Amino acid sequence: FPELDIFLGKMRFENYSTSTVNQYQRFLTDLLVFVGKPIQEITGEDVVECLNYYEQARQISTSTKDHKRRIASSFFTFLHERGYIQKNPMATVDPIKYVAEIREALTPREMEKMRIACGANIRDNTVLELFLATGCRVSEVVGMRVEEIDLESGSVKVLGKGQKERIVFFSDRALEYLERYLDGRRSGSVILSMRSPHQGLKKNALENVIRAIAQRAGITKREFPHLLRLTFATRALNKGMPLPTLCDIMGHASTETTRIYAKNSQGRLKYEYDMYAAS
Repeated sequence: FPELDIFLGKMRFENYSTSTVNQYQRFLTDLLVFVGKPIQEITGEDVVECLNYYEQARQISTSTKDHKRRIASSFFTFLHERGYIQKNPMATVDPIKYVAEIREALTPREMEKMRIACGANIRDNTVLELFLATGCRVSEVVGMRVEEIDLESGSVKVLGKGQKERIVFFSDRALEYLERYLDGRRSGSVILSMRSPHQGLKKNALENVIRAIAQRAGITKREFPHLLRLTFATRALNKGMPLPTLCDIMGHASTETTRIYAKNSQGRLKYEYDMYAAS
């Protein structure tokens, strides 16, 4: 699929993350194989049929189905705007309606349960506290380097989406575990595997560490470890952190993305209701 290669090359040129490029590549390849037509002949009906089949075969949610639609739309819109196809098949494919789920952050008690579940394992404690203290994405913790840590200021430089660097900060609890875990190390990945040769953990392995902690804690909420990022944002908003400040800390391109977390902050809504509206 030469057109797909051109599109993916554009994404890499624009510094999309490897995981995002791979996600687009997997779905678009599935789409093109399923339809089985030259790209110039693909219609909106073909895309809809593929999405319906994908939903049934993969048992995906309606929101995920719409996300796949947006991937297809970005691909075909690119091809149409660059003159690779005469008609954009996505012009006749409407957005998929779905009820946006309100995700609930961890409660203070659930956070304590996870901390207890870490036990005396210094690495598990460090991993958990890094997520809770910084609000980082999994990929950012994976890429976190010891040489970028400033223990004096309690901060570290991370590389976020779009290859953008930013500074995030550690809580005192996170800093204490981090110093114990590093034990004098001055370079390399912050979080290492438990087994020799103790290389930096990959994304899937780090996700499994967090899920295992949650399982031991008896927490059934889904979407770990992203739930820890949501918890960080919710706590910050509930304590009154301004939205632009939270936007910068979390590495969002605009406050509109951060507002998604604000909508989920029921505690903050209740606080402001009591302050301004309650009689």
